Amino acid sequence: MTEKPLTVNEVLRFAHHDFLNQLQLIKINLDMGRVEESKEVISRVAEQCRNFFNINQLGLPKTIEWFHTLKWRYPSYQVTIQSNVDSEVDIALDGPIKDHLERTVSYVYSSLNPYIEQNLSLHINSTQEQLEISFHLKGSWEIEPFKEKIEHQSIMIKNNHFTNEDWCYCIEASKEGI
Repeated sequence: MTEKPLTVNEVLRFAHHDFLNQLQLIKINLDMGRVEESKEVISRVAEQCRNFFNINQLGLPKTIEWFHTLKWRYPSYQVTIQSNVDSEVDIALDGPIKDHLERTVSYVYSSLNPYIEQNLSLHINSTQEQLEISFHLKGSWEIEPFKEKIEHQSIMIKNNHFTNEDWCYCIEASKEGI
């Protein structure tokens, strides 16, 4: 499922399914008189929408699509994405960033322990000077450390830490001269 790109129909189906689930959760909470819980769901959905549109400002079509479809293509991960995008990124970085993220996520996927929750947290920060994407995966898997390097001279991987229960790294790209 991960090698083949999702069709527009599949993406729309997933998006509508997720939206209907959120509406159903709000309705159930309201039916039970749990107004505060309903407000929390609405706030969470509003934050997800804000993140969706904020990520779109990166100017990296392949990477943007990767972020938006990640939880559907890798359903074993509980995905959390936060973003603060104030500036577009050089389009030349699009393929290498998306490819590295895809390789790292798929690397451990087949060896995940199905009885342990797998939490993947991504934080995107894009300023005029720099792009940073923090990757943090917590869960359980049995595999050797990831050794592939990113395929672009302007992109660095920093703070790479890998164990069989915790993996974090930061993709950094300077925007100087762009």
